[in-house]
Amino acid sequence: MPKTSRGREMVLCTVAIIGAGPSGICAAVELKKQLGLTSFVIYEKSAAVGGTWYDNRYPGCACDVKSHLYSLSSEPNPDWTYAYSPSDEICRYYQAIAKKHDLLDHVRFRTTVVAATWDDFEKLWRLKLRIAGDNGAVEDVDTTANVVLSGMGAINRPSYPDIPGIDKFMGSKMHTAEWDSEISLARKRVAVIGTAASAVQLIPQLQRQVDKLVVFQRTPTWIIPRGDYKYSSLAKWIFRYVPGVRWVYRMYLYLFYELRHPVFRITFVRKMAEKYYGFFMRRQIREPAMREKLMPKYALGCKRVVVSDEYLPAMCSPNVDVVTTGISHINETGIADINGTQYDVDAIVFATGFQTQDMYRHVKIVGKNGLNLLEKWNNGLRPEIYNGIACHGFPNWYFLLGPYTGLGHSSVMIMSELQIGFIMKLLHAQLQASVPYLEVSASAEKLWVDKVLRDLESTTWMSHTCKSWYQNELGIVTYLWPFTVTSYWHSLRRVKWDDWNPNIKPSWFARKQSVKVVHTTSKAHVSKLE
Repeated sequence: MPKTSRGREMVLCTVAIIGAGPSGICAAVELKKQLGLTSFVIYEKSAAVGGTWYDNRYPGCACDVKSHLYSLSSEPNPDWTYAYSPSDEICRYYQAIAKKHDLLDHVRFRTTVVAATWDDFEKLWRLKLRIAGDNGAVEDVDTTANVVLSGMGAINRPSYPDIPGIDKFMGSKMHTAEWDSEISLARKRVAVIGTAASAVQLIPQLQRQVDKLVVFQRTPTWIIPRGDYKYSSLAKWIFRYVPGVRWVYRMYLYLFYELRHPVFRITFVRKMAEKYYGFFMRRQIREPAMREKLMPKYALGCKRVVVSDEYLPAMCSPNVDVVTTGISHINETGIADINGTQYDVDAIVFATGFQTQDMYRHVKIVGKNGLNLLEKWNNGLRPEIYNGIACHGFPNWYFLLGPYTGLGHSSVMIMSELQIGFIMKLLHAQLQASVPYLEVSASAEKLWVDKVLRDLESTTWMSHTCKSWYQNELGIVTYLWPFTVTSYWHSLRRVKWDDWNPNIKPSWFARKQSVKVVHTTSKAHVSKLE
């Protein structure tokens, strides 16, 4: 970002955003609104905007946080159809935002960032892109960016179980994140492997249309009431036209979800919640044998808590078999359990989640002095990061919803908006000072990670009996923020400039000044894309 003849007033900055999901779209909007920056490109591996809400299209897919809180605070939507919106409506919401802010011309669809290397001489990132064309053609392209915002997300790449014979099955098989709507499962015999969040949403939909549903469950899931409802035309009118109503309702939802957090930290509160939600579950599970299978025997909150009013009744339906013995192997006609029982089916659905602990293994990120990100993070065993956003040794690279910033109780979009606001402060100061890069200090990074890991030790997620996808193979929680959303807001409300190199703490007057930016077109720094 060199100075021009007009000194600090004008700078050149190109930004690469990885992912056109909710966080990537939010970041692009704020680059335009707060910085007046249009020299950015969004690289999206799929064929449309929406991220996980575009990719996940299985029947029943919906958000488990109420829509008016999951949406962006800067882009309120008075027209949500349901309290918990389905995936296609959420996808349309983010696509509408992209269209409203003229972002589509900045997006390169079917383009995956496969490698990124910091050029310390030029002070920029060199990216290698893989572009999927028609008929399976693939083209590798090189490009550069001064700044990278990584919005790849954890719920991104499907995880398949390591089951012998998985390729031998002769029927239809698919993952919930790769749903094939061309395959009809009506009046078929279907197996579902997994009983976590996606399965909880899918199973009631399948149960109503298949002849036989066999559910392979490793661990039962804590289920809490959903209480979904459709917004009336009057409610939508009030949200749209009555001043302050949307804000008050959103604040109510925010406080409601924040009050859930003590369940994960205070034993007395958790046990009270277990009694309450245990009573709800037992009311829906009448048969003792099914209660033995479906009632969790681990602490509430250890694994992801799922909202549903339909799942348990569906699991207790006559056309559903719940298999709790382990799977031995898959063969040509179905699945065999470890007791030797064979379950012949026409289709297998893998509701087995995502590669949350391996989300950066598919992209090679190399920072200063040849430092590989996976090596710095010890292959995911202990990610070293600052505020879940920046890493020492990786200048001008910012993570959106990076390690230790996921949530178990509220909307991650609030966390993402807070992070993007923090990054905008950094970029504004960087542009004002005309410095080529910002890098968090190693000492600040270590202090932050050490504190987060200490704080996580007193949560349900780190109890000695708990094992979940929040944890890595050593049992360390690397996905979740240990406190409330409010506490994260408090930690990001100001930039601690002593934690950054170079220290460019702006004056009060400079913080209020806008930045005049020399714009390039969104295509200028991408070679061979035309």
